[in-house]
Amino acid sequence: MIEQEYLKYCLEKIEESLGWKPSAAWKESDFIKLSEIITQKANISISSHTLKRLFGKIKYKKYYNPQQATKDALAKFLEYSDWEAFVFSIKKEKQVTTTKLKSKHKLQKPLVLVIVGVLIVLLGVFLFGNNKNKPLKDTFFKFSLADSVGIVPYTVSVNYNLKDVKFDSTFIDFGFNHPIKGNQTVLLDKNEFMRNFTYQIPGQYVIKLKSEGKNVVKKKVLAKSDGWESFFNPEIAIGDYWLDNKIPKSAMLNNLYYAPRYLDSVGFNTNQVYYLSNRFYNEFNIDGDNFELNAKFKNSEDLGGITCFDFIIRIICENETNNIKLMENGCSQFSGMKIGETVLSGVNKDLSAFKFNLNTWNYLKIKTNNRFAQVYINRNKIFEGSYTKPNGNIVGLEIIFKGSGMLDNLRLKDLKTNKKYINSFK
Repeated sequence: MIEQEYLKYCLEKIEESLGWKPSAAWKESDFIKLSEIITQKANISISSHTLKRLFGKIKYKKYYNPQQATKDALAKFLEYSDWEAFVFSIKKEKQVTTTKLKSKHKLQKPLVLVIVGVLIVLLGVFLFGNNKNKPLKDTFFKFSLADSVGIVPYTVSVNYNLKDVKFDSTFIDFGFNHPIKGNQTVLLDKNEFMRNFTYQIPGQYVIKLKSEGKNVVKKKVLAKSDGWESFFNPEIAIGDYWLDNKIPKSAMLNNLYYAPRYLDSVGFNTNQVYYLSNRFYNEFNIDGDNFELNAKFKNSEDLGGITCFDFIIRIICENETNNIKLMENGCSQFSGMKIGETVLSGVNKDLSAFKFNLNTWNYLKIKTNNRFAQVYINRNKIFEGSYTKPNGNIVGLEIIFKGSGMLDNLRLKDLKTNKKYINSFK
């Protein structure tokens, strides 16, 4: 099976589990309801618009491959931990079915082959019994990176040695989901010892060595950006980042802002619902558990914002990603937050305080001190709470607006070392 076949099978299972009328007869209200159910169950937001594309109500192209988070949400709805676990379970089902079909033939093999098989197993136990508790990755695999940090375009070199590996299906997943080509996973050649991959989009990525459907080794890489980079995303392609939707940098006027007129002039269509994602990945050397972030922003119809107006900030750390989503007054269903283990969603929580003012500057403050977080909007505290897992150092910042929003005077400070990152975009 290939990726689109897994996706088709997954959608069929979802439709079957719901027990509703056939999806071909679903109305807008059905897709909205399913969106709310999946979002609540998977804790991953998936829009009704995305669901309509997946179930064929909206024609996108010959094959629509959604982003990884969307596939994870679908898998979690079906009680799997993520998309990878769902795919692996389907592969396992196929293997079991194949085994059952062949079992009758196998039972008819000469007794001598059975005896030989038993002897081989006993020999294996004798030779490798002392290593039975040793991790698979230490027993067979050698896997390392020549370098784990670079500025895009950045080519990472993965060194590996599979000469002692008995399996034929060993892959490297480079952790990047191409908008057209999909997840960048390659089958490794056991006769080679290096595989290179070029990251052209900034981000922190997890490279996984996989064998027999299991993650054996993981390594993180940081593809740094040369300053802030911005991307244009139609609503039907939220989260897709590639060179063709990267916004050419223009002369800024005291803030980070791309007006609709400018976007149209460089080839983007603003006569639709769209999002602007502003991203900066770097080794800030600022502790994600002891920092203070301040920023001012605004998003309104006059600037090119689109109702319900969104402001999303993501703070990407070595170990965790924290995010806060604020909305205009009256749209709190779409607000949300993740800080440490705390996850809040406006779908099932009262997040009416997670709002900002239209047409005026808004002031955001996020402060963490020894894993105790506080969030303020326009000097009003909207959240405080503790978390347990360490974030590690901050390696990325993302600011996302629905439509064309404006960011200014971003300040980030380590509360222990006093190291600072300041950008007033002048």
